[in-house]
Amino acid sequence: MIDESKVKNFGRDEQAAPPTFRWGALPVATLLRYLDEIRAALPYNSLVDMDMERELILQFQAVRELQNTIIDDESVPANQKAQVANSVASVLGSIAELQNKIYSSERFKRIETLLIRHLNKLPEDVAAAFLEDYEAVLEKLK
Repeated sequence: MIDESKVKNFGRDEQAAPPTFRWGALPVATLLRYLDEIRAALPYNSLVDMDMERELILQFQAVRELQNTIIDDESVPANQKAQVANSVASVLGSIAELQNKIYSSERFKRIETLLIRHLNKLPEDVAAAFLEDYEAVLEKLK
């Protein structure tokens, strides 16, 4: 949990009326902690609502922030710095791999949406026959 007393006036623009909060004035690590707390309070309704691309980028930013924090810290052993660097590389590899999967998935969802729109314009028996065949094909893919 974030200690509000430590960031009470940080980022506030005192001359604005009403006072506004300047989120950009906060360090990335603090922003990520706030974002996690907000998301915990406002959970997704379903996986469809989840933005996987954004989640991957946030994961990368968190690991990168850790790397930036320790890279110049003399008290952190070199092997631990190397482990963090490997974590950054690993997350980037995962992002690249999942980006391809997400692209295909998002593309497929858009095609299905288009297909449904056009099915609604067809006679009901033709649309029903297509949907039965489509379900059979999907069942074979499982």
